[in-house]
Amino acid sequence: MSKSQIFILISLLILGTVGCQSPKSDENEQPESIQTEMAVPEEVYDPDPTDTIPGNLYAINSSSKETADLVRKTIQGMFKDDLDKNIIDDYSRKFIFFEYDLNDDGKTEIMVGFTGPYFCGSGGCSQLILDHEGNIITRFTVADYPVVIDTVKTNGWKDLIIYSGRKNRIVKFDGKSYPSNPSVQPELKLIPGDGLTRALDFVNEPYPWFTF
Repeated sequence: MSKSQIFILISLLILGTVGCQSPKSDENEQPESIQTEMAVPEEVYDPDPTDTIPGNLYAINSSSKETADLVRKTIQGMFKDDLDKNIIDDYSRKFIFFEYDLNDDGKTEIMVGFTGPYFCGSGGCSQLILDHEGNIITRFTVADYPVVIDTVKTNGWKDLIIYSGRKNRIVKFDGKSYPSNPSVQPELKLIPGDGLTRALDFVNEPYPWFTF
């Protein structure tokens, strides 16, 4: 075999050996199949950023954004003239709510409480009960907080115990609505039991105040 033939043979062997080697992979590169995106934590909705209470500490039946928007729309319609004339002061343009099924029909009613000098006086504050679509069922005057929801029913709706006129009053549904002035309703001689639901109890529970 000539020298030139030997040289060509050696060259082919070297090229074959190099070609069989697989390319070196990046040690830090992960296979595409196991690459995952970092999950971005969902931001907690805070219905009342003016206080120091975290949004996740509010009860679900008093903090829904959808319910707040529905209540706000109803209130703005009720007091449109006074709002347009700036008769309602800024402190009074706030409300709280509590969702509860008062007649056990599977749809929650919305109990609404106000504050401020426009809505409150020495005898209590104005309150509302709306249906699940925002329609007004009852508008209370001189009603204090909280509103206790009894287990006893009248005309298919739970009785309410409202502090008004310096006494606890039994407020019963008359078939269409609750009486608007609790102070003239019968007095409850006993203290409402601790096991009863207390609505709009912002003094003892974290409630967000919404503006309108």
